[in-house]
Amino acid sequence: MQTMRFLPWIRRSYTNLHVNRFLSNSTKTNKEVTQQVRPTSEESNIVRKDRPRLEEEGLEYEFKDELDVLRHKERLTVDSTNTQYMTIVFNGEYDRDILTYPELLTKSESTQMNALCERLKTFTDSIDRNKIERDNHVDKDIYKEMCKLKLHGLIIPEEFNGLSLNSQLSVRMFEELAVSPTITTQLLAHTEYGVRSLLVYGTDEQQRYYLPEMAKGNMIATACITEAQSGSDIRSIETTATASDTDPNTYTINGKKMWVTNGLNANVFLVYCKTKQRHTSDDYDDRFSFFLVHRDMPGVSISPTISTLGLRGLGLTHIEFKDVKVHAGNHLVGQLGEGLNILRNLHGYVRTTLAGMCVGVGKRLIQLASERTIQRESFGRKLMDQGLVQKRLFHMEIDTYTMESMTYLTSGILDSFSMPVISIESALTKIFATDRLYRLANDCLEIFGVEGIEIGHPVEQYLRDIRPWSMFDVPNDVLRLLTSWEGVMSVSTVVHDFVRKIRNPIHFPGTKLRHLLTGWTAQAQAMRAPFSFKHDLWEKVHPTLGIPAKDLEYAVFVLRNVTKETLRKSGRDIIDNQLYLRRLSEIVMEIYAMTAMIGRSSRAYSIGLKNCEHETEMTFLYCKHARTRIDKLAKEIHEHGYQTGDEHLQHLAKRMLIAKGYSITTPLERTY
Repeated sequence: MQTMRFLPWIRRSYTNLHVNRFLSNSTKTNKEVTQQVRPTSEESNIVRKDRPRLEEEGLEYEFKDELDVLRHKERLTVDSTNTQYMTIVFNGEYDRDILTYPELLTKSESTQMNALCERLKTFTDSIDRNKIERDNHVDKDIYKEMCKLKLHGLIIPEEFNGLSLNSQLSVRMFEELAVSPTITTQLLAHTEYGVRSLLVYGTDEQQRYYLPEMAKGNMIATACITEAQSGSDIRSIETTATASDTDPNTYTINGKKMWVTNGLNANVFLVYCKTKQRHTSDDYDDRFSFFLVHRDMPGVSISPTISTLGLRGLGLTHIEFKDVKVHAGNHLVGQLGEGLNILRNLHGYVRTTLAGMCVGVGKRLIQLASERTIQRESFGRKLMDQGLVQKRLFHMEIDTYTMESMTYLTSGILDSFSMPVISIESALTKIFATDRLYRLANDCLEIFGVEGIEIGHPVEQYLRDIRPWSMFDVPNDVLRLLTSWEGVMSVSTVVHDFVRKIRNPIHFPGTKLRHLLTGWTAQAQAMRAPFSFKHDLWEKVHPTLGIPAKDLEYAVFVLRNVTKETLRKSGRDIIDNQLYLRRLSEIVMEIYAMTAMIGRSSRAYSIGLKNCEHETEMTFLYCKHARTRIDKLAKEIHEHGYQTGDEHLQHLAKRMLIAKGYSITTPLERTY
């Protein structure tokens, strides 16, 4: 009976929401809606501290100190730092500014982008990927053409003969180049590790010496980070840089780095070393530093090329450093002991660019699959008319649209602030893009059938080439744990006292009782969703997207509750409960995907982009399904381990390890 009382109210709420959408569409022009939804440039400068649009007005920025000069190279406002958008959602907060989808600064940048894309398309069409596969090597003619296009200087300032592209434009170029994954991966290591480290942390002398040669392609850079025993644990590296007893500015590097991207062709290595054995303080790990090491320095030895499953021609090598002497004044990048912080910041750019590469391959696979379904017939019918094939095509398109929306939202954040903090956002973007791209390639392979597994077929090549990308930088499973751990720790500082009391109900019975009452209140709010939340996100987007905005707000509400529940169950042992952390990361990933899609489709509908209704429809469908997935994950977190199967899973895995393999007896075995 109680449920029946709520039904008329629920129907009225949905009716009012649809009526408001209809009235908003019929009474307001596109221009009025755009002005309502999107802030003006003056509001953007004041509220979000975005870059000023001075270039359009012919004005010049007034520099006040050296930091201003450094930041001018990326045309950013000094000392502006974004809200850690996906960190605060763990506590139920949400910064609505992120729903204002970023766009290019000027029309001239858009013109420059289109011209570059046309040139890159001509270049990529001329690349013979089969020859690279056969030879396991990239010809010098390709590198010469890359130098003509200034691809090695995409983000290098014009004063050093580069193209001076911001993050959004740079990602767009990598997206266009990604149809050749080997060349794009090599360029990624050069641009986002070697060049970016010098742009942000290099001295003026280092920039003047290295960047002009890097822009010309005469000096190729790459990073040396991974070691055989450390893997993703970057704090356990064994490569050391020891200061000389006679000259404290001279360091001797010893160690071996494994699986160095493009190590065969690189001239300069950005080497991650341990310079101290102990922390100065517990708050900051200052044991690591970065040094620039030249290929021709005494003590540097490079192994032959390593053959891999995919990305043939990548030039993957092992590099050993034995008593390599470097001078801190010329070869130290950043400050001594700043290596871990530098690496974390570089990873934000690397992961975002890698996601852009996934978008490029995804679009290429959709093109191949579409051509196949149009031309091919099966059982007397075109593939394009068969429901199961249509379902695969739908998933391919919506996955690509989602990863593209997340990628350019993240790159827009990088461009909008001088000191962006995107550790969680970039990680979620990389996880989503690489995982969904592999699923997308499998769907494309199913459409092509046996033809697609033939050696040399484009789908077969892409399936092998994109597989290592999920392990690039940090493997996706590790990234999931790191993102959820960072979010949980931000909440634990706020609810520490609550968790301590709720885990001791005998000593604090009142807290336990209040927790039960608030739990029932939360369930009641969930039943009333999507009508009763505090952020009113629907006000920030186009009225046609009111329901997806409410679904997003519901997801934030659920994440807050399950985060507290996870802390209540695990306490200090939360780091060991990886299955719970993975579920939290999946929820926050859905939230970020919904945010990117809603913001992007709202902008597209407001300004009247081509096929904007198509974008809106995909956003509706994704948010609807995302809400179902979030509810399932939240239910698993609230249940006990034996109900979700976690305890049985771990028990069976340990049994298998005891047996050192498959522990089940064959069904043909008999006991006499």
